[in-house]
Amino acid sequence: MNSLFFLDVGIFVVGAVASFLVGANNTATSLGILVSTRALTPKKSFLYTALVSFLGTVINSKSLEGSVKNLIQSDYKIYVSLAVLTIVSASSVAFYLLNKSGIPSSLSQMVYISAASLFLVSQNEFTIDWVKFYVTAISWIVSPLSAIALSLIIFRSLKYISTTNSLVIQMRFYRTFILIASLINAYVVGANAIGVLVSVGLVGINDYYLVATVYGISSAIGIYVSSLKPSIVVGFRIAKLGYLGASSALISGGTLSEVFTLLGIPISITQTILGGIIGLSLRNLSRDVIKQLIQVTKGWLTSPVISAVASLAIYGVLKSLLGL
Repeated sequence: MNSLFFLDVGIFVVGAVASFLVGANNTATSLGILVSTRALTPKKSFLYTALVSFLGTVINSKSLEGSVKNLIQSDYKIYVSLAVLTIVSASSVAFYLLNKSGIPSSLSQMVYISAASLFLVSQNEFTIDWVKFYVTAISWIVSPLSAIALSLIIFRSLKYISTTNSLVIQMRFYRTFILIASLINAYVVGANAIGVLVSVGLVGINDYYLVATVYGISSAIGIYVSSLKPSIVVGFRIAKLGYLGASSALISGGTLSEVFTLLGIPISITQTILGGIIGLSLRNLSRDVIKQLIQVTKGWLTSPVISAVASLAIYGVLKSLLGL
């Protein structure tokens, strides 16, 4: 068996591991708000989030099929596979470290910045689709800023609607909206965040439904096993917004994330949803909220650096091992 075969198998396996980590990390916001507002019991929150995220991966991740698969281009397939395996491995390391710290982070940022870093030292072994890179990079800024504005608009609208009903009806209204909004966000995590990894896996094994199914299952397992700590960080320490605020944050983040997903643009779902949370938290910016925002911001800033440095190291080691 040649080196390309082992690289492609490695891509598929590491992509499955990364899906597990993404399931644990990127559903933290939805789970945290569901549990902290008691819209559902913890057991049901994890069950529904895992199931809906899996469905999002299998049904809707195809729109992200070319997000990584077509990002790196070369006349020699072995260099594409080598670069992709390096990138997903390094990103998984950074993702794991931040997940252990309870800090939600962005997979697409790490993947794309790692790809650009490798290109700078690749000696023209492969090229980058820079249009795709810049469009995605712009989305990292546009999506959270848009979520801040949209969450405030939705908050005012829901507040107006709720004040016209009795307290009992208001509580039912809030719980229903939180449940719907959280499940929408879980679906988008599967479609977009896991969708990016499905695109990675397709470099190794070109069978969409096989890759999407395996990665969807891996993500669902990650939700059950490892998502408790980041859920606590987001749900209990940042999202002290109540039913109305939580609904507004999730609806704004989920809506924008689905729009970008349908456009085939990988975004940071965590940043988009937290953009809505930040917008609403600014109404009552406590010391605890500021502390947690600083913690999360540090994660967003350091994760691309960690993955880029790790990519350079892994790429050099693999090239030496393969004699390239």
